[in-house]
Amino acid sequence: MPRIHPLHLFPPHIAERGLLYFQQGKVRDVQKTSSGRYRAEVCGSENYWVWLKLDSDLYIKDGGCDCPYGGACKHMAALWYAVHAQMLDGQPDESDAQQPKKGGNPYRQQLSRIFSRTRYYDYYEAADLGIRLQNWLEDVAQEGTAALAQALPLLIPRLQDAFEKADDSDGMLVDAMYMAIDLLEEAVMENVPKRLINFLDKCLDDSRYFDFSEAGNKIYQIRARIWRLRGEWQAWQDCVNKRLAVAKLDWDYEFWALEGWQVLQAKGDTAAAQDYFRRHLRLPKFRQIAVEQAVGQRDRAEAERLLREGISIAEAEGTLGTAHKWKLQLFDVLKETGKNVREIAADLAFSVPLSLPHYEAWKATFSAAEWPHEFNRLLARLSGQYSLQAEILEHEQEFDRLLALLQQHLLLLYPMDRFAPSFPEPYHDQIVACYLKIFAAEINKASNRKQYRQLLNQLKTLRRQYSAQRQAMEDFADKVREQYSEKPRRPALLEELVRAGF
Repeated sequence: MPRIHPLHLFPPHIAERGLLYFQQGKVRDVQKTSSGRYRAEVCGSENYWVWLKLDSDLYIKDGGCDCPYGGACKHMAALWYAVHAQMLDGQPDESDAQQPKKGGNPYRQQLSRIFSRTRYYDYYEAADLGIRLQNWLEDVAQEGTAALAQALPLLIPRLQDAFEKADDSDGMLVDAMYMAIDLLEEAVMENVPKRLINFLDKCLDDSRYFDFSEAGNKIYQIRARIWRLRGEWQAWQDCVNKRLAVAKLDWDYEFWALEGWQVLQAKGDTAAAQDYFRRHLRLPKFRQIAVEQAVGQRDRAEAERLLREGISIAEAEGTLGTAHKWKLQLFDVLKETGKNVREIAADLAFSVPLSLPHYEAWKATFSAAEWPHEFNRLLARLSGQYSLQAEILEHEQEFDRLLALLQQHLLLLYPMDRFAPSFPEPYHDQIVACYLKIFAAEINKASNRKQYRQLLNQLKTLRRQYSAQRQAMEDFADKVREQYSEKPRRPALLEELVRAGF
């Protein structure tokens, strides 16, 4: 064995610190996970997982560490020294102390070390655990599907346990679970081993995989592919029926109902599949499929019937989002058939915010002679809905009416900021006058320097936007200064006036 000094591999100060860590016994559980690939836990201010890929002369071909240093760190150097020492001591490549007895699972002990606690994982601990597990999965995946078949049935239940008692806000544990399930699919579909099929069935019987994440549905998709390939229709249907029986949320029930229909279609039982579909038309996804089929077959009368029926069901159930979706599609169907869209367009247009395409479609159903009268009726009908009225007046460029509405009902900064840019130059004096009334009221209500500064910065911006009305704003600032220079005095306000350039 050539004697290779790590100075060829690491900067001198890194190599020295790595040697010190090794001499202090901080390198634990050195494992050879595959040919030339080693991993270990190195303990310092925190514990880090380290791996190295070495050639036969112990030159580093690749490596990594989950410490924040990046690049060739002291933990990697410490592992190199540990592996080098094992070689010099004549220890075998596979540490006998690390290997289970013949016939055992080599991954059980590794997972026991990774899941070294049973208590709650806080945010940082959960993120660290997720990263370690993803690194571990990468190592196992390199050893092939046989290794995955041994490792994953041990990992996934323990990962589910950890997920239930962790703050996984960063999503690292979920990512590790989904990575494990993706690898599980790879291992299962390669040769469909009986042991893994039994594991899938066991997971499907455990409600936790469905209650806490999407893991259960992902596992189900793997198992469903096997049932389909083998033509095991009854077992597939039994699983779906079991999930349907316990589904509590509408979206969950809908998902499993669709799966039940997929089973009958895959089985080739056309009559049963059609009957099943008709019985589930009250569910939005089934109805959406039926609408798409009707439109695809250019049977727009059937599409209209399905959509109107869907609107009635959704409104009765209080699912207004679904009702709105059906109305949007009904509008398109009616337009294509040349039918009158006045009613449905009005329903879609006058929501908050205003839907301009539907408003224009509604407006187009009136003649030029009818429109002025209908427009006045519309504004009367929307009495009290000032924001919606303002959007319509802005769109129609009814600036006199819009200004009057702002002055009477919407004299606040947000509505003014929203609608003021629409007004042409002849209205700018009146717009600035509205703003100054608002600023006077807001300054009177303000009670601290931060609020003064914010208001006066807004006034300063307004002065740039309406340069022709600059004098009006300067006069306003003088009045504020005069008013608050006497009792009740507001020294902070006066200072902020100067700071804002007034």
